[in-house]
Amino acid sequence: MAALSTTGPAAVARPARSLSLTTRRSTHARAPAGRARTVQVQAQVRIQFELEGASPDVRVIGNHPALGNWDPAQGLRNGDYITLEDPGAMRLEYKWHNGSEYEMGGNRMVVLPDAADRDVTLALAVVDRLRAVPDVVYQPPVVQQQQAPPPNVPTVEPVYKGQPAQYAGQSGYDGYQAPVNITYHDHHDPYYDDHDHDNDNDVIDHSYGSYQAPAAYQAPPVHEAPAYEAPTRSYHDEASPGASIDDGAKRMQFVPVSAAGPDAGDRKPDGSGPPRWFREGVVYSIQTLGFCGCEGPPGSFSEGERLMKLLNEGWIEHLARLGCTVLYLGPLMRASHDLGHGYDTADYFQLDPRLGTVETLRAVVDACHLLGIRVIVDGVFNHTGRDHFAAQDVVRNGRSSQYWDWYRGARELPGGGAEIPGWEGHAGLPQLNHQNPDVRRHITDCGRFWMSSEGANIDGWRLDVAHEVAPEFWREFSAACRDAKPDCVLLGELMHGDYNTHVGPGLLDSGTNYQLSKALWSSLNDHNYWELAHSYGRDKDMYGALTMLNFLGNHDQMRIHSRLNNPSAHYPLAAASMILGRGVPCLYYGDELGEQGKPGGPEGDLAMRRAIDLRDALANQSAKDVARRTAELVALRRSHEALRDADADQVPLAHTNETMAFARVAHGGASAVVAFNNSDNSQRMTLPVGEKIGAHDGCEFEEPLANGQRLHVSGGQLHVELPPNGLRVFLRV
Repeated sequence: MAALSTTGPAAVARPARSLSLTTRRSTHARAPAGRARTVQVQAQVRIQFELEGASPDVRVIGNHPALGNWDPAQGLRNGDYITLEDPGAMRLEYKWHNGSEYEMGGNRMVVLPDAADRDVTLALAVVDRLRAVPDVVYQPPVVQQQQAPPPNVPTVEPVYKGQPAQYAGQSGYDGYQAPVNITYHDHHDPYYDDHDHDNDNDVIDHSYGSYQAPAAYQAPPVHEAPAYEAPTRSYHDEASPGASIDDGAKRMQFVPVSAAGPDAGDRKPDGSGPPRWFREGVVYSIQTLGFCGCEGPPGSFSEGERLMKLLNEGWIEHLARLGCTVLYLGPLMRASHDLGHGYDTADYFQLDPRLGTVETLRAVVDACHLLGIRVIVDGVFNHTGRDHFAAQDVVRNGRSSQYWDWYRGARELPGGGAEIPGWEGHAGLPQLNHQNPDVRRHITDCGRFWMSSEGANIDGWRLDVAHEVAPEFWREFSAACRDAKPDCVLLGELMHGDYNTHVGPGLLDSGTNYQLSKALWSSLNDHNYWELAHSYGRDKDMYGALTMLNFLGNHDQMRIHSRLNNPSAHYPLAAASMILGRGVPCLYYGDELGEQGKPGGPEGDLAMRRAIDLRDALANQSAKDVARRTAELVALRRSHEALRDADADQVPLAHTNETMAFARVAHGGASAVVAFNNSDNSQRMTLPVGEKIGAHDGCEFEEPLANGQRLHVSGGQLHVELPPNGLRVFLRV
């Protein structure tokens, strides 16, 4: 999709003059080097099409006779131009074709202005970057500095109007492609105003594209993320996804996150649980300091805006391509001098100088919001670092300090001053006393600040060791945060105890589901789906009323590709059990690239949170394959109501040591079936869908990962053949 912007101050047609125009592909991908040409011919539009990095033999095919009317033999060659006589207002949809295949993704588009005076000449150079045309060489992107996004994004109408039959059914995620076909709206939330969530045929376009900028605004150049080659097969060597997932008829559009969401964030009727943007989201977790290559004592690193790596190296675009809708950033507030891992906070109202300033985080959040990605950050409110002003005052002045009661267990020393015992014996982490009203006020002020426009306009908090803090404090913190931003989310790190103690009405919205996490991978290593089936059942029995966050790994745990005995075969199964199951899935950065890391070596825990060069990682074909597999599963989740809603019921159907199947059933009745095989041999399963989910004889299920082929219920059962180390997904028609 292309939008026009003038090279002059305004797009106003003047009699007997020519108007020079260029195009921009996207505000979220580096703007191509459009070239403007002016010719002295009245009432004409001359358009030249170029595809950078491609051979001259590729062709432009479109919905206008001058473009061949979707006939590849008659299309324009790369670099050719057409001249349209007095066209008036017009939209030209088009695609590139290499002689045998169309590029992946939706139609590109050029929007021509309707000049008030017809005695005007428009010269337009459309310069596209490679998306996924087969058999051409991709050129690496040039890293550019991120500039601030425009303060307001104009309302524009969706431009996707369907595809011709030749390429209908190409998946939005199958190619894991570069930017295409996203419409932005101002002052609307992506999950409340523009989506019909009752339509099971909705398709998530998880790439990213352009908006039509107003003529007076020249969109700044932004870094373009690496381009990806389009796969021709799905990850388990079956046919590429078919029309049932993306039939070209309808796409859900990404829209920017508005400054303030709905009054209550569309929570449950009693006001509990997370807002819908989180409940239907997919989280991407980054351990910020390690990711930016600066974890360790702060004195070992210079100050700098390292957090801009997210923009300058294409990570935000990478998240969008994966289909993630929530970015969770690990600790990034100013840390103390001795530890430097970020959990030893020195100042709750400053960004760590290794990462930048408040303005740096605000720029990252703004860029995420323009892509419809929410941002939550780590709040370490159980303890501070030793450099926090209150801790420093207590250590110096002992009981005479006005902050004496801010910490638990402070002890005066015989020679003066005091010492403060640390959380779980860690001397650098003095534990706060949440019974003190000044402590509560200090932390709630922090919570409100970072969610405000004065701070960084974040969308919520991940709360470190939330199980260590009394629920009464979280009730007060929750009320303060919801007052500041009604649709915020509060996610607690819950490693121990009964999750119902800290998650519920008036408390936290969600928690990290440690009690399920182990079974997601150990059931594969042990070829024991009984373990996972039991863990799913326990989770439903104990926490069926909660919306929990599921994960395969995090900054404290061995990476999943090091954890699995057979990662190449079993990562897709582990990822699918997390992404397609009940709860909100959370990807840990690098897992979708096949990164490995485990503690115990010379790097220690840093092995699980190394810096990653995205371009270098994706130069490895195996990493791109893992990324495509992950994106495929995310898109599948987001494309169907029963999979998308974290609270949709999960019904066990059958399991053995090596096979397992469950159904997801949405509140509106939509259902999906997911079946797994963790063995090296094909397996057959008989699934009692009639008894379990009311899918009786005559019901049909279609298989989105196999060109939409259909299976019929017979005798109240689905009879399913599973490939070795594979899975199949069936959506009820």
